[in-house]
Amino acid sequence: MKKTTLILLIAIATSIGKLIAQIPAIVVSDKAGWHKISERKVDFKGDRDEILVAGADRFSAIKFKVTEAPIDLQDLEVFYESGDKQVIQVRTPILVGNESRVIDLNGGERSLKKIIFMYKTLANQKDKKAHVEIWGMKTNAKDNASTNGKDSQSTYAKNSASTKGNASASTNAIPDPAVVPSIAIMTSDKAGWHKIGERKVDFSTDRDEILVVGADRFSAIKFKVNEAAIDLQDLEVYYETGDKQIIQVRTPLQLGNESRVIDLNGGERSLKKIIFVYKTVGNQKDKKAQVEIW
Repeated sequence: MKKTTLILLIAIATSIGKLIAQIPAIVVSDKAGWHKISERKVDFKGDRDEILVAGADRFSAIKFKVTEAPIDLQDLEVFYESGDKQVIQVRTPILVGNESRVIDLNGGERSLKKIIFMYKTLANQKDKKAHVEIWGMKTNAKDNASTNGKDSQSTYAKNSASTKGNASASTNAIPDPAVVPSIAIMTSDKAGWHKIGERKVDFSTDRDEILVVGADRFSAIKFKVNEAAIDLQDLEVYYETGDKQIIQVRTPLQLGNESRVIDLNGGERSLKKIIFVYKTVGNQKDKKAQVEIW
């Protein structure tokens, strides 16, 4: 019995360790050129970092910059949103103030899911730990941003128009898509309902984008409302596999109530992000609603 308990505790500790090791990197700019994805302080023993890349996550190449002390950059694994991965053997020391070679990604500019790399600080006279930066190159990102932004708004407007008949699609148009996304780091994988995020909602039509990382597998979602009623309009769920699910809610949620349970396509699946459009309904005390996503 004691042995079984010990094994369970080790398994739990390992699971928590893996989640902690997954460090999110939120990229907010889609301009062409080099962008810093993340940075790390490197230990002297062999180290392994796993970085979840979210937001404007399309890159055509990556490189490493080193300051304070040299490093031995060993191996690298790049995981794409499409599900495939690229294994790169670097096996190259990088001196202080230098950069690695530019590492081209398979297939040109692509959406990254995560980067795993193995490395360690090389011995130096001052026993300084190396500071490592990971940079990504965007090539045609500017063109993508200008067209994708318009496409996403026009597609959304078309969907709204087709379902509302002669009603004006502009009344439910998603606001500026350049809003910086927020991140929800899920640390528990237990069965049951888990709070993904919460928001204070404005009286004007609002749009929120939540990047879901960590234990990101769910079979359904729902909304809870406190402090004031809301008008929950439309919802887009993006999956790690690259497909998305558009849900038209168009339902007022009263104070203290919950939305219907919204089943996700295909059962329990890994989420990439959730986008939803909503606003606080007018009330006598002009209170803003507090919305929870579960």
